[in-house]
Amino acid sequence: MNNTTSTDLYYYIEITKIISKTISPFILILCFVGNLLSFLVLINRRLRKQTTACYLAVLCVIEIGTCFTGLLRQFLIDAFKIDIRTMEHFITNPYYRTWTCRIHIYLTYVFLRLSPVLLVIVTMQRYFYVSKKSICTQKSVFIQLFLIITIVCLCESHFFIYYEYTLSDTRPKSELKMECTVDKERYKTYYKFRSEYYGKISLFLFTLLPFVLMVIFNGLLIRTIHQSTKRSQSKKSSKKRNITRMLLTVSLFYTTLTSPASIYIAVAPPKYQLLPWYVIQWTLLRLLFYLCHSVNFLLYCASGSTFRQDFLAMILCHTSSSLQHRHTARHHPQQQQQQQLPSTFSKIACCCLCSKRERTHALIEFSDYLPKERAGDTMINS
Repeated sequence: MNNTTSTDLYYYIEITKIISKTISPFILILCFVGNLLSFLVLINRRLRKQTTACYLAVLCVIEIGTCFTGLLRQFLIDAFKIDIRTMEHFITNPYYRTWTCRIHIYLTYVFLRLSPVLLVIVTMQRYFYVSKKSICTQKSVFIQLFLIITIVCLCESHFFIYYEYTLSDTRPKSELKMECTVDKERYKTYYKFRSEYYGKISLFLFTLLPFVLMVIFNGLLIRTIHQSTKRSQSKKSSKKRNITRMLLTVSLFYTTLTSPASIYIAVAPPKYQLLPWYVIQWTLLRLLFYLCHSVNFLLYCASGSTFRQDFLAMILCHTSSSLQHRHTARHHPQQQQQQQLPSTFSKIACCCLCSKRERTHALIEFSDYLPKERAGDTMINS
């Protein structure tokens, strides 16, 4: 019976490694590229005036941190047997391994906690703004972000204080297995707190409570937007609804994709974690969890027309500017005036997506570079 269980466990572990090595790189690339593009679009001149866009821009940075501290570590372990938490392949001194252990596990949990807290705060702030119950300025947004990050960093500081590179607390001492954990003989009180209470407290504060708050305030947001749509169809109201739709989409997807993993941890008894198929089940739920942190760019494009326009404008402007610069350098190196054309052509390429003021300015600049005789011929022909 034990041989059969060991064989099954080995079989499931190998399947888990194959799944992790195949899917994890895709999620990591999607996370980095998508969140980087989202960040660049959200901090542009038009969107950054919206306080919600400032929150979402910070969220992009947090999403990258979440994937590259959690998922990247597991991928390197499965694919190359390298643990970046302890750096056993690169560092031999146990003292330095303790510091890499503390820094990595601390950042891992800080990024994990910041995502739901920030989503709850921005959802509440958006509801109060749309319902005109409060006005939030950019200065107050920065103060709120500073306080949120500071509080979360302080709440998770115990990882930085008590964790170290020491003997495993789950393996027999005879194995002399070293890992990043708590020395349960030196810190008996903290070890009891972490083992018996911390998981329940974090489940309530960072999973259940955010879930309830996001459901409540998203429902209030949907009702408020529906009522405001009936009252007003102005351009300003349309922009407000655009940003709100982006936030609603992200909040709903976050709740849907992260809840299964959190509920699974809370419901599954310790004995169930010893079963062979637990490994593959948890791996699939973990990948689903990290996928949630990678699809924000796609959600923004699907739900926000303003975001799509600004993204296309950014891509078209840079592409047009680069192509025109190469053409000018190759065929007209002696013409000094042509050096100014890339910015002009980039504006014209984006004229359908830019504001009226920018379109007018671009066309006036472009007309200055037209040859006078051609301009005269045009006037005669007209």
